[in-house]
Order: sequence, then C-alpha cells, then structure tokens
Amino acid sequence: MMFYNKLKQFYVAYFLLLFPICIIILTCTGAFASYYITIKGMNNQNLLQLVLCVFASMSYLTAVLGQLKKETTFTVLSLALLIEIILLILNLIF
Repeated sequence: MMFYNKLKQFYVAYFLLLFPICIIILTCTGAFASYYITIKGMNNQNLLQLVLCVFASMSYLTAVLGQLKKETTFTVLSLALLIEIILLILNLIF
C-alpha cells in the first residue's frame, strides 16, 4: 500500500507529463489483449471480453477528458490497467 501511495503522489505531482504516457501504455496493453482475444475466434465469451477490454481502455481517457480529480484518474488508470493485464494473461494462458 505504501508503494501505491507513493506512485499516486508521483502521478499527481507530474500529472500533465504522465497522462499522455499512461494513455499510450493503456492503449498498447489493450491492443495486445484485444489481439489475443480475437485470435481465438468470436463467440459470446470472447465478445464480452472484448467489450470489457475496450471499456477499460476508454475509461481512463474519459476520466481525463471529463476533468475528474487527479486522484480519481489515477484510480481509474490502475483499475483499467489491472483489467487489461488480467485479460491479457488469461488469453495468453488459456
């Protein structure tokens, strides 16, 4: 939890420098996850994963463009990145 708080303080302090980098990282992670989701074909489960992947990728951009608080955008970023990484790992393993 201490690492999370230090990371949040760093993000808040350098918000204008970090949010383009965070968008690129989240978009690349989402692109990899969506590639590995769609490579297996499209059924209902993969479509649901793809919708979740796109939602997670767009949520951070929506939070930034909606001018939410910096702490809230960091929370959205961390949750979106967590969702993207989980989807990527699940589709790489199974």
